[in-house]
Amino acid sequence: MSVNQPVINTIEPEIDEKITVMLNATKQCPRYISRVINNIDNSKETPVWMQEKLRRSGIRSIHPVVDVTNYVMLELGQPMHGFDKSAIKGSINVKMASKGDEFTLLDGKQVKLDESYLMIADDSNYLAIAGVMGGLDSGVTDSTTNIVLESAYFDPATIMGKSRDLGIHTESALRFERGVDPQLQEQAMQRATQLILDICGGQAGQINESKADSDIPQVTEIILT
Repeated sequence: MSVNQPVINTIEPEIDEKITVMLNATKQCPRYISRVINNIDNSKETPVWMQEKLRRSGIRSIHPVVDVTNYVMLELGQPMHGFDKSAIKGSINVKMASKGDEFTLLDGKQVKLDESYLMIADDSNYLAIAGVMGGLDSGVTDSTTNIVLESAYFDPATIMGKSRDLGIHTESALRFERGVDPQLQEQAMQRATQLILDICGGQAGQINESKADSDIPQVTEIILT
């Protein structure tokens, strides 16, 4: 039986817009790829075929953007996240939390953080606990028209045990704490962009990659007899 890989096309940008990203925790996140997609049609629904594939994998359909990121996670193994662009103030900053910080998760649960949590933030607030769950105030909703997609590599040791400590379970954390391919991020971004444009339309910006090459795990050649 042959393996049928998905056909992934390179989506050329239609707009110049991008979000500035600052990596202030490069050992915990050495590669962070983002992309703006504007003017998506928020009246569209996730195709039945995708809803059914998600359902059979134990994931309920929520919103076309969220469903696409979940589908790409299942298809390629790369967890992704979509932010409502209107909720991002200024630039994105990938940094460690401070002890005593509080954050409200997508499900409405408020949690307390410490210095071991890697966070996705903007110029004034936290947007997500990296690799675990997004925040209530920056998530994609039925009224969202402009989004920012995230596809990143997070160090497994940084994510390990975080969802358990918070009393939650996410498919994203399950994969990141076991190790995601550090070379997969752009491929996943192209695939997710393609699917979102097919379902919701819109105009994609350029892929914006921030990285620290010295902290990205290198491919090791193994010689077998």
